[in-house]
Amino acid sequence: MQWFSKNVVFFAVKTSLAAFIALYLALELNLDRPAWALTTVFVASQLYSASTISKSLFRLLGTLLGGVFIFFIFPVTVAHPLLFSLCISLWVSLCLYLSLHDRTPKSYVFMLAGYSAAIMGFPEVNTPAGITSTVLSRIEEITLGIVCSSLVHGLLFPVSMRSLLEQSVSQWYLNGRKLCAALLSGTPGDNAPERDDILTRMATNPQQVEILITHCVYEGDAARRLIRLVSVQYQHLSYLIPTLTAIEMRLQRLAARQIAFPDYVARSFGQFLHWLQDGEAVGDVIGIQLELSHCQDRVNAAWRSGELPIEHCLLLTGLLERLTDFVRIAGAYQSVGGLVSDLAGDTTLARGTRTHRFFDKGLIRLSALTAFCATFGACLLWMATGWRDGAPAPVMAAILSSFFASLDTPLTSMKLFVRGVIVAIAISIVYVALLLPQATSFEALLICLAPGLMLLGMMIARPSTNMIGLSVAIQIPGFIGLGHHLKPDLVLLVNNAIASLAGVLFAVILTAIMRNKRPSWTARRAVRHGLRELLRFVKEIERNGSSLRGRQRFISLMLDKVNVVLPRLHLDPQSDMHPAGMLLTEVWLGVNSFDYYARHQALLRRYQLESGQMFHELSLFLRRRLKSLNTQPHADLQEELDLLLLLLEQQAQRDEKLLTPLFHLFSIRLYLFPQHAWPQATPRQAERLQQHRYRLNA
Repeated sequence: MQWFSKNVVFFAVKTSLAAFIALYLALELNLDRPAWALTTVFVASQLYSASTISKSLFRLLGTLLGGVFIFFIFPVTVAHPLLFSLCISLWVSLCLYLSLHDRTPKSYVFMLAGYSAAIMGFPEVNTPAGITSTVLSRIEEITLGIVCSSLVHGLLFPVSMRSLLEQSVSQWYLNGRKLCAALLSGTPGDNAPERDDILTRMATNPQQVEILITHCVYEGDAARRLIRLVSVQYQHLSYLIPTLTAIEMRLQRLAARQIAFPDYVARSFGQFLHWLQDGEAVGDVIGIQLELSHCQDRVNAAWRSGELPIEHCLLLTGLLERLTDFVRIAGAYQSVGGLVSDLAGDTTLARGTRTHRFFDKGLIRLSALTAFCATFGACLLWMATGWRDGAPAPVMAAILSSFFASLDTPLTSMKLFVRGVIVAIAISIVYVALLLPQATSFEALLICLAPGLMLLGMMIARPSTNMIGLSVAIQIPGFIGLGHHLKPDLVLLVNNAIASLAGVLFAVILTAIMRNKRPSWTARRAVRHGLRELLRFVKEIERNGSSLRGRQRFISLMLDKVNVVLPRLHLDPQSDMHPAGMLLTEVWLGVNSFDYYARHQALLRRYQLESGQMFHELSLFLRRRLKSLNTQPHADLQEELDLLLLLLEQQAQRDEKLLTPLFHLFSIRLYLFPQHAWPQATPRQAERLQQHRYRLNA
């Protein structure tokens, strides 16, 4: 984003205006800490009016929660410094733990509640009688700041977020169409970097859409229908990645086996590509669905008549099935506007909590522990040195260790924050030593502050400078001591600056030691969680404890992990983890296991097809993979799959109903042993096939 673009300049002007109004009102209302109101304006202000309002509301709720805690805990513990420090450190850790269980902007409420208690509590240990005044003042100043920010950004040239939300969902779908067209019209394996980029962007879309929905809810009635629309589209578009990768895998397999498409299949693919490029109407969707269904019937008929080998039939069937899935997703995306147009304003779906979410409990606990150690450690340093002005140290440690806890590698962002603190100290020294002594009126103060506030607003508006601009903006008002009787104190500034840097460095060092992880580390843990989920689901299937609801829950949990894994592996690729297949294979293994066994259990039992040993070997393989992600499927698993495939092929020639479970079983084998051709019966397997035939005839 350019420095002097319209959006950047407008944002800087509006933010500076809101800051001046908040400062003026704080002084006129005789509030105790005008600097807090000024800081709040810069923290709450966002480019979009809806996100400004939502963040303001979350900031107010977090401040109230933190204020209530410190109000009740302070009188009991302040006389015992160690106990007091322990209580606030535990509160910071607990609030961070709770906030990390929400991946939407609402997590800001609990995170802010944690370090707000530190902001209000630590500086008041020397004057415990004033804690009530401090808590009330904090709430008043925050309220004033968010009201000024929300009103200015909401009334003066408001920037709507609706177009951004609509564009995000549209781009999600268009990326899926683009990748699907590239897969069908190109050579399998071509354009791998572009393909990986598209998949990565699509994996980040769900999180982006959820964040935008959370903010857009506060934009008013005009955004209600769009929110409902996007919420429904979200459910369908989530299946794009597994559908596209399944199409890609079957195309690769067909190319590797040099299987030529029959004329009718090639013709259907041509029509599909034409629809993909030009078809946008619901009628076009219905037409291409009928074409693919008709093509599928011809493939099955060709196998029954002996024109197609069984492997060719199943590979083409799988490809047609996945193309049909893509058409179904596209049709739902295109027609959903009509499905929700009769709703009158209910945004329950948008507001509702999506329960099927992956949270790395171990990483969350480690983040909370790091925040506790940083805050409590800074308190111990403060107490050990007897530093009268050392309160900013644990405050900054709490803020910094909380603010970046959701990042895989927080150290990178922390370094930017440290630079911002250093810049804020330098600017504050210039103001305190040279400029503020000349400001003898409010107007003169505004003239002194205006250039700096405008520059900070422009920095915050640009993503590349946002972190430094924000860290400078939240430090300067406190450092220069904006208040009713502005008396610049260079010694106090230096003391506060040293204490703040000590707290920041304490948090950075502890984070580097305890919490700083590579993206691939997080991805690897998510993959292992996914393997455990698959193992649990396979056991449920084997024990007849699964259901359609359980199948849907499994898919939702796994797809959420896929969206966690793919972007991280794109940033930090590892030799033992491939972005193209991590957890996508496992999704289809679980789905095909359910569709093979749970959906056709009675049919399999009628033909005495026992799958217990196959599921045992599959579970054994998954347990081995939990220990080492490089573990390959073992020979006994392949033997059991091959035997079941041969048995099903033998019986499917008599009963076409067995063709569906045969397809799903073949899909399981395809994902586990993609390089292996259709099995040829070994002498041992031939004997077992003969025994099975005798049992059925008897």
